[in-house]
Amino acid sequence: MPRRTMPATDNSYHLATLRRALKPFRLYFYTRIRSTNEHAAKLRRSGKLYAPAILVAARQLAGRGRGSNVWWSGPGSITVTFVIPIDAGILPHQVPIIAGLGVLRGVHKLCNNTDSRLKWPNDLLHDDLKLAGLLCERVEGADLIGLGLNVNLDLDEVPSSLRHRVTTVAAVAGRQISVQKALTTIAAELAGLLLSKDFGSFAQVLKEYNRSHALKDRRVRISEPGGKVVQGICEGLDQEGRLLVRTPAGLQRLVAGNVELL
Repeated sequence: MPRRTMPATDNSYHLATLRRALKPFRLYFYTRIRSTNEHAAKLRRSGKLYAPAILVAARQLAGRGRGSNVWWSGPGSITVTFVIPIDAGILPHQVPIIAGLGVLRGVHKLCNNTDSRLKWPNDLLHDDLKLAGLLCERVEGADLIGLGLNVNLDLDEVPSSLRHRVTTVAAVAGRQISVQKALTTIAAELAGLLLSKDFGSFAQVLKEYNRSHALKDRRVRISEPGGKVVQGICEGLDQEGRLLVRTPAGLQRLVAGNVELL
C-alpha cells in the first residue's frame, strides 16, 4: 500500500452546498481556530450552541487528543466537532464506540475497501497506521465528538516523529478524495447512528465493532487513567462496551486507557 499521496486536488469546502448536505447538523465554519472541541465546549457553556451542530475548521492550530495528547493536522485533513444531544441510554464511554463505527462505515464507502479497523477506544487504523482519531466529551447536555481524519494529507509535511505512524484515506483508496465528500459521507453515517431512532441497538453496534476491532486476539498493554497497567490478550468488547483483556490474574474489563500493541 503506498504511503505517499499525490498533491491534493480538492481540499477546500464549498459552504453553500456543504450547509445543505450536512442537514440536520447546523454548520459553524471557521477558517482558523485553535480547537473545534475547545470552541464547541465554550459555546455550549455560554448557551450559544444548540445540538445537532457541526463545527468545521479549515485549519486547526492546537487540536487536542485524549488526555494531554496533541492532534497535529495539515492541509488535506478534516478537523471537526459534531455536537449531539445526549441520549440517556448511551453511557459516556460508549459514545466513541458508536462514533468510531460511523467513521469506519464512511471510510469504507469512500475507499471501496473494508480493510480499515477500529482501535479501542478512539482510533481508526489501516495496516496499523493511523487514519483518524476521536475525542469525545460530554458538556452541558451534549456529546461533543471531535474528529481528525487524514484525507489527502501530504505525508512529507507530517512531522518526522509522526510520519511513520500515519496514513491517509487517499492512500487507502488509491486516489484523491474531496474533503467535502469525505465529511458529508461520514456525517450521514453519524446521523444515522446517533440522531436516528431507527439505528437499532447498542448490541448491534458492538457486533459490527467487534468484527472490525484491530486489537482482537492481539497482545496489548493498557495504561488506565489512574496509573494501573493491564497487559494481556484482547478478547474484544463486552455487552457494555468495555474492553476485555485476558491476563494471568483473570479477565479484566476496562472503560478507558491508552493502548499499546505488543
